[in-house]
Amino acid sequence: MTQDTHPAGLPRRPRRFGFLLFDQYPLLPLSGMIDVLRDTAYVTGSEHFQWCSVSSHGREILAMNRLRTVADFTIDDVPPLDAVVVCAGLDGHLIDDQRAIAWLHKLHANNVMIGAIATGTWILAKAGLLSGHRCTLHWEDIQAFSETYPLIEVSRELYLFDGDIFTCSGGTGAIDMFLHIVANDLGPKVSTAVARQIMHQSIRPGSDNQPSADSPFKHIRHQSIRRALKLMEDHIERPIRMSDLARRAGTSQKQLERLFHSYFATTPQLYFRALRLDHARTLVRLTELSVWQIAMIVGFSTTNYFSKCFRDRFGLSPSEERRKLPKFALASSTAAQNLD
Repeated sequence: MTQDTHPAGLPRRPRRFGFLLFDQYPLLPLSGMIDVLRDTAYVTGSEHFQWCSVSSHGREILAMNRLRTVADFTIDDVPPLDAVVVCAGLDGHLIDDQRAIAWLHKLHANNVMIGAIATGTWILAKAGLLSGHRCTLHWEDIQAFSETYPLIEVSRELYLFDGDIFTCSGGTGAIDMFLHIVANDLGPKVSTAVARQIMHQSIRPGSDNQPSADSPFKHIRHQSIRRALKLMEDHIERPIRMSDLARRAGTSQKQLERLFHSYFATTPQLYFRALRLDHARTLVRLTELSVWQIAMIVGFSTTNYFSKCFRDRFGLSPSEERRKLPKFALASSTAAQNLD
């Protein structure tokens, strides 16, 4: 294959991707993205892409699977890049690296494309780079992200490109996203050949929705129960009265109570409250909203009652749950050391 050229007929240098890694980043999507770039050179016989790993501090980075990584560069000495992909996984919502955020701002101002996989989208939001852009991130974080950044439009798409910003849910979706990049740069024949090389059955479009958790009632055939459960899920943040729930589910309140007792050995009220508390626990873990704000969001009229119900369900209060998180545990440990 002849050397790639730009429209003026001069050789075009390879596009350079930098992968900004944070502790607990997921290795699978990182490896998948790099393998797509590597195998593009293999199937074309020409170098179209270059890549490197980047850290903000120069120390070893611990992947989610505990593999230790030493980045090729730090943000202080990395060579010029055409695109940067922020890679974060567990506790990505807690990352607050101001040096890295300032670096991303500088790159964006210099027309470098900025992307993120999985929970790296939280970092782009903290940097203010998602203003006016649609984005996506891992399905587990979507509700908490929307509560934290209500003005940012969040999608459940597998990956999406919006101007000079691109985001991805993570996992194998990152492979599809980079095959899409290859298709845009070099055409679908090349991206298909790369997909075949890495045994990727088909290239999914970004508009594909992320996989949802299996519904606990997908095998329930009773239509009133199915409608009631769907209404509950849709009203987790806007509690619905049981009389309205029964009416919209197409049955009486008394019959709905019989059905819930038969299927779940509980009442519709308690089942609905458990759903709301599960959502509250996600907000406790993934946002910095106060306990009273979370209580209001999930429809509890007082913080005391919310905390009591939370403890009854999970065995500890919302505040105790939050103190177990790494960020807060580290702050408590530091404070204790300072008292010694």
